[in-house]
Amino acid sequence: MKASGKRKISVKSIIISILLLAITGSMIAGALIVPGRILNSQAYAREGIVTPVPTDYYSGPSEAIVKNASRQLTEGQCLSLIYGTWDSIVSPAQPSECNFSEYEIATTYDYNINSYYQKWYSWSATPYKAVDTTFKTYAAIFWRVTFTKYDGTDEKKFYITEGGTHLDPAAIDYDFDQQ
Repeated sequence: MKASGKRKISVKSIIISILLLAITGSMIAGALIVPGRILNSQAYAREGIVTPVPTDYYSGPSEAIVKNASRQLTEGQCLSLIYGTWDSIVSPAQPSECNFSEYEIATTYDYNINSYYQKWYSWSATPYKAVDTTFKTYAAIFWRVTFTKYDGTDEKKFYITEGGTHLDPAAIDYDFDQQ
């Protein structure tokens, strides 16, 4: 026998090499394709499913959002909030929520202190707000203005919106004397 410097490659080793190459290629392709397919199927599995948001996620809008949204309301919509035809809750308001001060409200519109109520000695103005119950983003501010005669024998109360509309206190679902 003659030894040759060249080795013969057997058919068996070629088949094993091809199989190893195919297995390695399959593993690489699987590692690249399978995760994307799984993520894609999971994403589409949840599509169209609506779940309620937990209440602790929604704390309500900030005062700035409420002021901006409320500024866009018409006087009729404000009256709907105040009188309860638009579901709302009436509560005392903070001065920072109002567009006017107590003095501006008490001395404005058609019941000016200096002319119409010269007989009255003192006045007080208390702000209230009617906030929608759905999203709590709309608020209508109104005021209770009380004029008291100098000797304390008579007292007149007026309810007025910041837009200048006089209100009927009997139509407002709120106990103003609960404070």
